[in-house]
Amino acid sequence: MNYILRRTGSDLFRLLKRYSYKPAFRPKPAPPLQIATRHYHVYPQRSEITAPSRALVLTRQCPAIRRLLAPLVRTWIPHCRYQASPPRPELIHFTRGVGGLPWFLDWRKVAARFLLPGAAAIAAYYCSLEAVPYTHRTHFIFLPPRFERWLGELLFDNTKEDEADKILPPDHDESVRLRRLTSEIVGAAERTLAVPPVQQDEHMWITKRCRNHVKVPSMTRHLDGLDWEVIVIEDDTVNAMCLPGGKIMVYTGFLHHFKTDAEVAAVLGHEVGHVIARHTAEKASKSLVSMFMRTGIRQFFDNPRLVKYVSKFLQELPLSRRLEIEADHIGMLLLAAAGFDPYIAIEVQEKLGKLGGDSELQNYFSTHPSSKKRTKYLLKDKVMEEALELRRESSVSKAEKASSWS
Repeated sequence: MNYILRRTGSDLFRLLKRYSYKPAFRPKPAPPLQIATRHYHVYPQRSEITAPSRALVLTRQCPAIRRLLAPLVRTWIPHCRYQASPPRPELIHFTRGVGGLPWFLDWRKVAARFLLPGAAAIAAYYCSLEAVPYTHRTHFIFLPPRFERWLGELLFDNTKEDEADKILPPDHDESVRLRRLTSEIVGAAERTLAVPPVQQDEHMWITKRCRNHVKVPSMTRHLDGLDWEVIVIEDDTVNAMCLPGGKIMVYTGFLHHFKTDAEVAAVLGHEVGHVIARHTAEKASKSLVSMFMRTGIRQFFDNPRLVKYVSKFLQELPLSRRLEIEADHIGMLLLAAAGFDPYIAIEVQEKLGKLGGDSELQNYFSTHPSSKKRTKYLLKDKVMEEALELRRESSVSKAEKASSWS
């Protein structure tokens, strides 16, 4: 009976297995995960070395030591055993396993890191060279004139909002007077700079060696359509400033000390000279270059404060003093072209030195040079002769206009 039950049960199991549901598609089992491997170096364990073996090694290496230690080896060493230190744990150093030469020996990596960026920087430098009108100094500027003008207008609008209560009305006597003098200075600049705009590709690849023979054309394109504007702020500060885009601000404290039209015109010519020479854009361009240089120096010399002070006293302050002297030069030429005596500019510098406390330390630690240095530059024969020639031409043109009107 038991045999029959076992037999029927196995037959029934086979029938159920044969006619059971089988899916049409069975997914393949996922492949086993690969074990991540890394390169490593294994240092061998320190083996146990007995004292006799150490002595034998020493005696094999040096015959003199062997003769000296022969009695000791025969008598003392066989009765002593050297107890070695316990085995140290294995020290494993993992490495990345990257082969090849270092980057400074691979010319492709050197080119990618230094040569290509250096070539791009040199090309950008020579493409951005411009010459300052009147002085013909070549400088590097990467800011476009449109952005420079927009920046000046933005700062000027913010200043008018902040000083709205102190700004004199347009029909005030001082406002009318300053607008008249500014128009005379700007008119003199337009007459003396009556040249077509300079195309950028004309002086793109002029090298330093050929600058002595080929002059870079002066940049006057940023003066086209410039909206000159002057405001007077009621404040005791003895100062006057000019923003990019032809925006001039004069404080009443300055007008209390400089009352004649010639003195005011000399200061206005100085401020207009900053706009003509694009000094604000030059400072911004060189500040960006200085920032990149400081970042590179910090990779090797980790002292940000010292690097900042070195950059300030060796690059920023000397540049500011040089631009102020150049603005004095251009301002005196504009003053003479407008029909004023160019020696008035020297008198204004001497008076400013007395008001501000002139010192020789300004030539090293200030943004403006000392009055003695500024007057010494303006009294140079070449600069003064050029100014006197412009004044003679202005006198002749005014005489011709007066004769034509009569």
